[in-house]
Amino acid sequence: MKFTAEKSQIVDSLQNAAAVAERRQTIPILANLRLKAISGKLEVTATDLEIQVKTYSDLLSIEEEGETTVSARKMSELCRSLPDAENVEFTLKDGKLTVSSKNFHGDFATISADDFPELEVNEDQDTTEISSGALKRILTKTAFSMASQDVRYYLNGLLLELSGEELKGVATDGHRLALSSIEAKGNGLEMRNILPRKAVLELAKLLSPEDSPIEMLVGPTYIGVKTENLSFSSKLIDGKYPDYEKVFPSGEPRPLLVGKETLQSALSRASVLSNEKYRGVRFELSKGALKLTANNPEQESAEEVLEVDYQGAELEVGFNIGYLIDVLGSIEEEIVKFEFYGEDSSCVIKEPSSENEVYVIMPMRL
Repeated sequence: MKFTAEKSQIVDSLQNAAAVAERRQTIPILANLRLKAISGKLEVTATDLEIQVKTYSDLLSIEEEGETTVSARKMSELCRSLPDAENVEFTLKDGKLTVSSKNFHGDFATISADDFPELEVNEDQDTTEISSGALKRILTKTAFSMASQDVRYYLNGLLLELSGEELKGVATDGHRLALSSIEAKGNGLEMRNILPRKAVLELAKLLSPEDSPIEMLVGPTYIGVKTENLSFSSKLIDGKYPDYEKVFPSGEPRPLLVGKETLQSALSRASVLSNEKYRGVRFELSKGALKLTANNPEQESAEEVLEVDYQGAELEVGFNIGYLIDVLGSIEEEIVKFEFYGEDSSCVIKEPSSENEVYVIMPMRL
């Protein structure tokens, strides 16, 4: 195998794939990238046996087609550190991959590509087309609410639900819930699949924020996403996602409107003197005012009153400060809308002008 590439054309491909490769692996080849030079392109593949990423980039020339595997971390770090305008030559000989540019020469150890495991993806599965930016938005707006190591394994992921003309993403850790929805032409395809946590985080990074079309493949045990220069596949979590509709509180809401940055600043101040373990903050609502109170076991406390648009009955309710800050970080508008339903009920948070994203936070006893 021998080929020449422009650094700027291959560096992103290498880094995007390297993020999936496992660094601490009992199976050494899973810490490697498979490099395959074929038909004028470099195909870079990485997998951890649950997720697989393939990236494609144009090459300047291929003298000899071939494939091998090499350390993901070392190869991506090296190519990133080379000068931008340089051409890089790759030569495989006697089990060593030589990488050379104008003034640099390096030899990498390899493992035969014959031993590289590949996720089997059936290309004949149901497919639907969706915007890359729309799917990226769904993932980034909800991912923070996923559980990470919950015994209820189905919560350690994100529910993707396609029904009719709507695609929804739902994540919950049992204490909070995030929902994001967009219009999508499902082409009659119905889907209700749980994407694992790592797959959600990696796919969100890989997808372009542009409105470019991507193809989504839906199989019984995996999901695939294909763009012009990327192919992403992930196994699904086998489990039944809870009925998230039941999480939304019922009754007549008491709306509150407040400036996002004003509330963010007040919560960050309150968090300094809150209980480090439970991180609770008390909301005391009265007409036109929101009083925030936090304290800790050292008898320290913080109190702040904010001017808000609230005309409902007086109410006291406690929340986790971290959950509130996460939601506010996801909201784009300058004003945020809270809907309260009582002292023992969850509150709903959204943007005043949009129902596309809805957040629910359970109350805390303080």
